[in-house]
Amino acid sequence: MAATTPSTQVTPILRVAIPAPLRRLYDYLPPAELECQLISGVRVLVPFGPRHVIGMVMSIETTSELRLNQLKRVSRIVDSEPLLQDSLFQTLTWAAAYYQHPVGDVFHTALPVKLRRGDPCFAEPEIFYSLHPQCCIATAQQHLKRATRQLALLQFIARQTSGVTSGTISKQGFQPSLLKKLLARDGYLLATKVNQSFTAKTRLALKSNRQGIKLNTSQQQALNQINKAQGFQTFLLHGVTGSGKTEVYMRAMEPHLLAGRQCLLLVPEIGLTPQTMQRFEQRFSCYVVSLHSGLTDTERLHAWRAASSGRADIIIGTRSAVFTPMPRPGLIIIDEEHDGSFKQQDGFRYSARDVAIKRAHAEDIVIVLGSATPSLESMNNARRGKFILLGLPDRAGGAKSPTLRILDIAQSQLEHGLSETLVLRIEQHLNLGNQVLVFVNRRGYAPVLQCKTCAWISECDQCIARMTVHTRPPELHCHHCESKLPLPHTCPNCGSTDLSTLGTGTQKLEEFLKLRFDKVPVIRIDRDSTRSRRRLHDLLDTIKSGNPSILLGTQMLAKGHHFPAVTLVAIVDADMGLFSADFRGQEQMAQTIVQVAGRAGRADRPGEVLVQSRHAHHPALSNLVQLNYADYAHLLLAERKTGKMPPFSHLALFNVESPEREAACRFAVTLAKLTQQQQDPTVETLGPVPAPMEKRAGRFRLHLQIKSFNRSALQRVLRAVCKEADQLRLPTKVRWSLDVDPTEML
Repeated sequence: MAATTPSTQVTPILRVAIPAPLRRLYDYLPPAELECQLISGVRVLVPFGPRHVIGMVMSIETTSELRLNQLKRVSRIVDSEPLLQDSLFQTLTWAAAYYQHPVGDVFHTALPVKLRRGDPCFAEPEIFYSLHPQCCIATAQQHLKRATRQLALLQFIARQTSGVTSGTISKQGFQPSLLKKLLARDGYLLATKVNQSFTAKTRLALKSNRQGIKLNTSQQQALNQINKAQGFQTFLLHGVTGSGKTEVYMRAMEPHLLAGRQCLLLVPEIGLTPQTMQRFEQRFSCYVVSLHSGLTDTERLHAWRAASSGRADIIIGTRSAVFTPMPRPGLIIIDEEHDGSFKQQDGFRYSARDVAIKRAHAEDIVIVLGSATPSLESMNNARRGKFILLGLPDRAGGAKSPTLRILDIAQSQLEHGLSETLVLRIEQHLNLGNQVLVFVNRRGYAPVLQCKTCAWISECDQCIARMTVHTRPPELHCHHCESKLPLPHTCPNCGSTDLSTLGTGTQKLEEFLKLRFDKVPVIRIDRDSTRSRRRLHDLLDTIKSGNPSILLGTQMLAKGHHFPAVTLVAIVDADMGLFSADFRGQEQMAQTIVQVAGRAGRADRPGEVLVQSRHAHHPALSNLVQLNYADYAHLLLAERKTGKMPPFSHLALFNVESPEREAACRFAVTLAKLTQQQQDPTVETLGPVPAPMEKRAGRFRLHLQIKSFNRSALQRVLRAVCKEADQLRLPTKVRWSLDVDPTEML
């Protein structure tokens, strides 16, 4: 970033990125009364049309395409120094160019909401509470005999050698009133305001509580390679489920934390963030913050400031946390790197994994990608030598991998989606005092409501999709556009009352399992049952008690959780991925099965996995049972290479949508012509064609697929097409977007 002010004889011009749909920068004059030095990387308040918006200064120039009297002035310079480090600034600039997205919107997305509105970025002083030097715990125990919660809080604070914040105290279950009461007692607590980052010397006092955990041979070998790496390197840590990848992550962080550097850990789900936070806070006596969309705007800004100032040692977050500033970066880790949630599916369609790799390169630091089921892109990069492959082939602690068996249900009579064999095995495992996990990737009660008289089926008026039946509350719910209708008692088409459901969702299966196994609790975990963070936390605590129970859920149960009492995993329907319209369908099916299967037998009790299928002899399922995931991935890579699909080619997807099908078609054809006019023989255009889900949320959708074996050529064509398309006048209500390296083709 430029940081010098041009000669006073030349009028400086601020080139500003504004959150607007056009892929361009805007020129402004400095404020009339300039009170600070002009530098790039700071936020400014500028007039933009009829309103004022916050933009980011990208550079200071001396010339403009417009005359000086045509330029507006910046209303206010918000920051006195750059908001982001050079390396992160460069990474965001690269991301805007690579994903062909307006740079102003990219920087807008990277900042917390309150910073987008102009709030100050400086970190407010934070209060750390520690034991008063004059406080004697033994004496305090006598004085606080009847105030047991106050005593518990005092003992907790005494164990935190570096002090503790009120936020951490609240996470431990202590009410703010307890802290106030202890502060009111003389000589118990010391409150210290901290308005600067910890120094490396301070961090040398940080301790890692390993609790006697020993690494096995493969864990130690992987850790040794990570720790001896100098500068930028990408490691792919491929460990079977339960192999102790998190332990390797924490050991890899230790030298960086002791050296005063920060570590960033990305996880795929908000639901995994609290348990991950708890585990790292118990392990390290350092400042850990979380960043995810479940936080309030104030909480998110507070965490961002702590990371940006260097006060936060470990940052744990979901996709957007990849943009968190770190003044002393040391290590980046992507857990479950294969997970689709790392790819943003609307607006700025970035891959957090790929942006993280680019950022690590800019920071010249190590990045570790971990997964039991790595993406085919990462597996191919390891084969080509771009990534260093580290293997963890064995489960930690001597636990054995579960046995996996396919149940052929083609000729079976099912009871609410379950075969007699599966129900019997569930009963046997429960009788042994174990827990059972039943996985069905369908929310709601049933996927279809139909009329037996006239064959009417509940379909969404806004989508080409069926509405799912929910019973709590009773409604028809479209999971694509979120439309909801009251659950009808009579057929809307013929008036018949003979309505029935088809298929099985989590609610329907829960109803059956509670009747069939009435002596054990059935714990359902899906988006409907865990709408609050507290509810999910409570359900997970119930599971961790280890009492016999049935865990029923969707993808939320498939990854990252450690349930030592689960000995049987039942996958109700494995067939959905076999015939997907998406070329990644079988890869995603295999990842889901392996991840869910990995919840079984993680302790000293052997695990069993039963997978129901009406196509039990399909090669994709047969190979999955017979081969390990690495060998299975190599088969899929061979198929991809034959089909000239990613990762052996590079894709981009233009999506055009409109409430009117013809309007969408006309503009999609225009985009196709613009692509063909580039006359690049190395770039192939397919379409426009209707999207697999042609209508969603009341809009008709068409896809234009651009493919090339040359990434640079693809980027040149996309850049030219976007530039020309930006100049076109869009028909009313027509929208278009571009997805580079799409992970979903639906």
